[in-house]
Amino acid sequence: MAEQLIPHARSGFDDEPDLGCLEEFDQIIRLQGLRSALLYLNALVPHRFTALYRLDGPTFVCRAAVDAEQEELPVDLTEVPVADSYCQFVLKDGVFVTEDARRESVLDGHKYQKALLSYVGQPIYLSNGETYGTLCHFDFLERKVSAQQQEFFASAVRVIAAAAEKASTSAA
Repeated sequence: MAEQLIPHARSGFDDEPDLGCLEEFDQIIRLQGLRSALLYLNALVPHRFTALYRLDGPTFVCRAAVDAEQEELPVDLTEVPVADSYCQFVLKDGVFVTEDARRESVLDGHKYQKALLSYVGQPIYLSNGETYGTLCHFDFLERKVSAQQQEFFASAVRVIAAAAEKASTSAA
């Protein structure tokens, strides 16, 4: 189901963007899992990648990622030291958005500043306040995301946090 959304949603990013439906997203993550949920999110934005990174000590570990071009995530992005990540800014500021990293002074000298040009990230916190990780869209090209898309993304993070909590209690 989510896989069918990619060609449709990716066809018209110059037009009014599809903002998504939170109920549909919740159903997808519950019934089809995280990968399908990320496919759904990725279909709503022009960014090539959508990923969930789990904070594991000094490292962000990619738990799931999708690529609109259906290639593998570059190996050096599967496990990223916190200090080398854009996720560090998400946790520090509560959100991090850049359309072009080359113009962000906070990224001056950053390992990925000239490679990952656009990024939208939201933190994932569990109900007990624990930092689970981050959810992000990113691309090697400049990309814009509307305020409405960012709002939906923030709502999707809450759904993912609830799913992560449910999965951890059922695994225990």
